[in-house]
Amino acid sequence: MSAPQGQGPTFRELVVQALSSVERGYDLLAPKFDHTGYRTSASVLDSVTGALRPLGPFDSGLDVCCGTGAGMGVLRQVCRERITGVDFSAGMLAVGRERTRTVPDAPRTDWVRADARALPFEPVFDLAVSFGAF
Repeated sequence: MSAPQGQGPTFRELVVQALSSVERGYDLLAPKFDHTGYRTSASVLDSVTGALRPLGPFDSGLDVCCGTGAGMGVLRQVCRERITGVDFSAGMLAVGRERTRTVPDAPRTDWVRADARALPFEPVFDLAVSFGAF
């Protein structure tokens, strides 16, 4: 779990994150999260996309504990109408939302702040994924 030098969080930033509440810690780490070893690797995301493609296409997908949205890229490739990312960290959601604002030909994309233990949705998704959260 190493990141390229100079892009990831400093040791001090990691200590502050570790000593914060979980939610606040992720909010603090969010701007640099994709430069840590905790982000789901491209090889895993590509493998999951390859496994899901023959089963789809799906109409709507849910990424539980979506963080900055790495898994949303998988959903974007296999879902036609709508994808939803849910996370309890407003900071992580903000980074994901900003990063995907200009994705062409993407299904409708929603970013929802909620606790994975009490999702605010009816059973309306054809597919649900979660990467690295459990």
